[in-house]
Amino acid sequence: MNDAVAYLMDPNPGWANKDDCGPFPCTAPSNIVMQFTGTTYSGLYNPSLTAADFQIISDTDSVSNTFPTCKNQTQWNAFVCTNPNLGVLFFESLDADTDDRSVQPIYVTNEVTGAKDVLNSMMDHTWDGFYTGQKHLSRFPSMIEVKGNYTVEMTGTPPGKMRY
Repeated sequence: MNDAVAYLMDPNPGWANKDDCGPFPCTAPSNIVMQFTGTTYSGLYNPSLTAADFQIISDTDSVSNTFPTCKNQTQWNAFVCTNPNLGVLFFESLDADTDDRSVQPIYVTNEVTGAKDVLNSMMDHTWDGFYTGQKHLSRFPSMIEVKGNYTVEMTGTPPGKMRY
């Protein structure tokens, strides 16, 4: 019997193209944090994981393995954690050119833990009839432990107005 509770897909390498994400794949699938609280189990078969409170997070190099209590679950392509301090830092440009200006890659780092997340913009989902719109919303999710200090470094000109 397969004991996988979840399977988190890696970003598709094919997304690394001018029409979708630019020179490297869009990174939103690499920054998933699912929080489970008060979980109960019933039925004939229960998974080996039976904790009431836990998180399932993306298996992201240089990030997932820096969080305390997280263990790699290869068959899930994810980590399972018992760390209530995990979350997603979500930020976006509020400038008028939010879908035309590229500020990525963006590096979100924590010098104490060694976490280093490399972010790309959201995937282009605009269709202009015969081709994609080639606009990428400057919106970024990054997995973090919500205690500690993080540095957000943009490689393009930072927006004048942002929301975190």
